[in-house]
Amino acid sequence: MKHEQRLQVEVYSHGGWWKASNGRTGQVPAAQASKSPLATVASVANTFGMDGWRMTDLVSAHHNTYLLSFEPDPTAATGGNGQDQVSAPPTRGTVTISAG
Repeated sequence: MKHEQRLQVEVYSHGGWWKASNGRTGQVPAAQASKSPLATVASVANTFGMDGWRMTDLVSAHHNTYLLSFEPDPTAATGGNGQDQVSAPPTRGTVTISAG
């Protein structure tokens, strides 16, 4: 899978809509989006993470809009060993979000 070098995703937490710099758009399911703005952001980040992107930055913009930055995750396609092969799914990392 070939990726661009960087990807920017703008998330509108009210309604769950998002649009990416590569032209993709989508909407988080209403049940998820209604939980909280951060639940919406987490859902979008998870979607791109499953597609082989690693989130590098999260910026809270105005009016509950969030800007997410991603870069290709080389371990997603190769299993972390630099060789194209099928391997066990990667272990989940920890992300900490704090206000303040």
